[in-house]
Amino acid sequence: MEHKLEMFRNVIEANSNVESDTEFANNLNSELLSELIYCYTPKGDVMELPKDSTPIDFAFRVHTNVGEKMVGAIVNDNIVPFDYKLKTGDIIKINTSKLSKGPNKDWLKFVTTSQAKNKIKNFYSKREKDENLSRGIEILENALRKKNLPINETLENNLGMILDTLKLKDLDELYLSIGSGKITI
Repeated sequence: MEHKLEMFRNVIEANSNVESDTEFANNLNSELLSELIYCYTPKGDVMELPKDSTPIDFAFRVHTNVGEKMVGAIVNDNIVPFDYKLKTGDIIKINTSKLSKGPNKDWLKFVTTSQAKNKIKNFYSKREKDENLSRGIEILENALRKKNLPINETLENNLGMILDTLKLKDLDELYLSIGSGKITI
């Protein structure tokens, strides 16, 4: 039941920004009303998935970290590609690695479940946000150094005015805007 509720939540979340009612209906039909398959973990736990699900869908159904750290899949004692279509009765073992850099964006082309799609998109959204934040800090600090201005003092004395002028809510949003190129120094 928990998986069903999560599936409903994921479908609604994934389709909150679709552009047409027809697209939403198609997504809803393919995820919730399609034929289901039942696969097993090596320990015998049953996972319910939509037909044509892949090992990646299975991995994200098990846990977000399993999906994000996935490096391979074994189905019924055979190594399979990530786009392999699972069938009812399959026993799936997901190989993970702490060294994995995360999911590949190409996975979005063949994953079936809204849950897997959302988790992959969220991973890249967070990663890009972290990169833009770091880049923005570096750009601003380098610009202040070039002008021989003390970083902390300059920001403390002028932050309110800068945020008001640029209509930003806080320093992090300033860094993100600079790092993403939305505003320049």
